[in-house]
Amino acid sequence: MRPLLRPATLGFVLLALASSAVPGRAAPPEKKPLAVEDLYRFDAPRDPALAPDGKSLVYVRQWIDAKTRTDRSSLWRVDGDPKNAKPTEKDEPDARAPVFSPDGKWIAFLSTRKRPDGWKQTPPAPPQSDPALDVWLIPAAGGAAVPLAGKDKPYGRVFNDGFYGRLTFSPDGTKLAFVADDGRDPRTVAERSNSVRIARDDQGEGYTGWGAAQVWVAHLEPNAERAAAKVDRLTDDDVWYGDPNWHPDGKTLAVHANRTADRESARFSINKNFDIWLIDVETKKAAQLTTGPGPEVSPRFSPDGKKLACLSVPRKGAHRDAFNLAVIDLSGPKPAFAPLFDHHAEAKGEPPHGVPAFPLPTDCWDGHARLLVNVEAGVATRAQLIDIATGKAGDLPAAKGAAPDLDPRTLTGRVALRSRLTPPGNDFLKERAIGKQQVIGWKSDEFTIDGILTLPPEGVAKAPYKLVVHPHGGPHSRSTLGFDFTVQLFAAHGYAVFQPNFRGSSGYGQKFVDADRGDFGGGDMRDIMAGVDKLIADGVADKDHLLVYGTSYGGFMTTWLVGQTTRFRAAVAQNAVTDLNMMWGLSDLQSWTEWEFGGKPWEQSEKYRKHSPLTYADKVKTPTLILHARDDRRCPLPMGQAYHQALKARGVPTGLVIYPDEGHGIRQPRHREDVLRRVLEWFAQHDTK
Repeated sequence: MRPLLRPATLGFVLLALASSAVPGRAAPPEKKPLAVEDLYRFDAPRDPALAPDGKSLVYVRQWIDAKTRTDRSSLWRVDGDPKNAKPTEKDEPDARAPVFSPDGKWIAFLSTRKRPDGWKQTPPAPPQSDPALDVWLIPAAGGAAVPLAGKDKPYGRVFNDGFYGRLTFSPDGTKLAFVADDGRDPRTVAERSNSVRIARDDQGEGYTGWGAAQVWVAHLEPNAERAAAKVDRLTDDDVWYGDPNWHPDGKTLAVHANRTADRESARFSINKNFDIWLIDVETKKAAQLTTGPGPEVSPRFSPDGKKLACLSVPRKGAHRDAFNLAVIDLSGPKPAFAPLFDHHAEAKGEPPHGVPAFPLPTDCWDGHARLLVNVEAGVATRAQLIDIATGKAGDLPAAKGAAPDLDPRTLTGRVALRSRLTPPGNDFLKERAIGKQQVIGWKSDEFTIDGILTLPPEGVAKAPYKLVVHPHGGPHSRSTLGFDFTVQLFAAHGYAVFQPNFRGSSGYGQKFVDADRGDFGGGDMRDIMAGVDKLIADGVADKDHLLVYGTSYGGFMTTWLVGQTTRFRAAVAQNAVTDLNMMWGLSDLQSWTEWEFGGKPWEQSEKYRKHSPLTYADKVKTPTLILHARDDRRCPLPMGQAYHQALKARGVPTGLVIYPDEGHGIRQPRHREDVLRRVLEWFAQHDTK
């Protein structure tokens, strides 16, 4: 139940470069606070792909079309100077996830664009699911894009989800591996003719209507109509395979897959028995490489193919456990699997490196001895180079102030070149007054807790401020530093925003993750309220003007808080978990409740009742607005409806807004705008002097 990734983080560093008055020059124009309408001004690069020679880069321009209020993505190119970036195609048709061929002559990418008339089209996907994509190739030197496969392509929708989907060229550039379903309609003749639907297992949230993720390899011989002479299917079963990685010899692919019968949605919940498998491209035979009880994911071959790095969890536990970084030695008679450090073991001093973030970077091997890994460190994420012999971490050379390596043949050179060639985004933010962030810490029980405090821009409001408590989802997620439009919009309206990383949050080690197990609404609530009390005692927050807004588990905490205390003047809960029995019975993630409370509803009925916010609806006096996506499979709509009905029956000021064609993350720009306006209006209406 991870929250949506934050938009528009690129360009945020520019905000620190404040202008100062210079004698003889006109004063810079006064910066304006953010407004809801600014949602439609975000325009930033993402997914930069560096050419093999390091002289050029392509990236995805992502923005919102203000006229149609729809998300847009297109492919742009940089040659030398980021200021001269330009689109690769006229009218900027849809493009995502670019990757260069090894010789730099071709760029493969994904797109929703229509295939030629008369050709087999990509099957559509419902709007609340991932978009239905296909693979296209475009000459790096310029020219028309062509679809990967010809008229009668053998596959359906291509995955691009960060877990299953990945485009990857073979080392010699003659083949392209990708992950797609087969595009078949699973319904029987009787289902179609009688307009009924039989329930079938799938991967849940984000994958409604999709078939199993299968591995395909295209043999490239581009011409004016298509890029591949043929496309081979390497897997043909109901297993979902993901994240293909080529062995340097070009004969084998490594993938991760859960080939057991115990499966669930994997996008935000990697707690099942995924293993690394090697697939022979010629024979299509799969060999199991790992045998751990939990997930082994993100396979990455070393440059010489003698080792393979991956992420590993030594148990089937919480849906967001701490990963270990592991290396598999393939040079001996049998593969030798070894974690560099066990973050699940009892701590004995400071770990040699941080907890790795999922996934491993696709380009992570620094020669044969070190790995580039993003690690979770409290409210921050930082890159570390980890020595595979000792497990010890070091910073990138650029982080130490040294002159950057700009050799595209080295990992550090490629990192520096990608940074140098990627243009900044969201220039309009330089004209906006942005609230200052700071990390604060406090004690709660035996824990030291920290969180992020964002204050209103200077001149917008004075301390003590009205305070919006904004708990994150998960609960095994975390709040991190960086630009967040929702938080900054609240600050622009005069609110201080408090984002606590209560016990159960990731980024603080496995013991802290486990500290919330079986105690939702207990210790985590105490952590939050202790932080609120500190802000009041420090003169930052006004005790008479406390508000709360959260999504997913943040919605659980919102509905829980108003059932336990009357200190909040108004509350908004979005896609909230309000009843654990319904969560188990209706969600795509039964393991979430089963792990956290030690069993199924009939096995732990008292725990499910005791820790459900709906149980305490008779205690609620706080005006509480419920926002819920109609097609959310992670935290289904009936939980929002039931909580709203309970408050309505008791005469508590409430409302229920349902967003059609939306899943667990409310993504459509017009709906995002509506959410922001309603939250601000609800707070203004019920938090009066």
